[in-house]
Amino acid sequence: MDSKARRDTLAKVSIDLLSIPPLIFRQIRRKVIKTTFGDLKGGVTLHQFEIIRLLENEGGLHIAEIGDRLHIARAQMTHLIDKLVQLKLVERQSDLTDRRTTIITLSSYGRAVWKEHKASVMHAVQETMAQLQDEDLRALSDTLEKLQEILSRLR
Repeated sequence: MDSKARRDTLAKVSIDLLSIPPLIFRQIRRKVIKTTFGDLKGGVTLHQFEIIRLLENEGGLHIAEIGDRLHIARAQMTHLIDKLVQLKLVERQSDLTDRRTTIITLSSYGRAVWKEHKASVMHAVQETMAQLQDEDLRALSDTLEKLQEILSRLR
């Protein structure tokens, strides 16, 4: 591929990659939140859901690291974590290596809630995806698999 074609392809890929998260946000995440975490007193926002999911996968993380990974402003993180602490879904713990910093972990209640709702999350996503024709579903599956393979090489 010549340099102009490569630049054009890079530009197109960049635009396409940036357009995907908002589509996922609108089409899937809102439904997931409404149908799975609506029963919690006060509800859970999309950002809070992402924090819970991240902590379930990664364990305890510093507030700044959660914000960096999820691209949430530091000022907003305190409010989000406060709400999750109020809902008893997460806990603040002092970092044993540096007591000036705080690590956020899922509480035992938070883990139980996630475990209880994980099946509902999967069901909501599957219900949304079931609207696709078989051909589109296979193409999406193949494309997502290939995308994961390609993006894993960027790490």
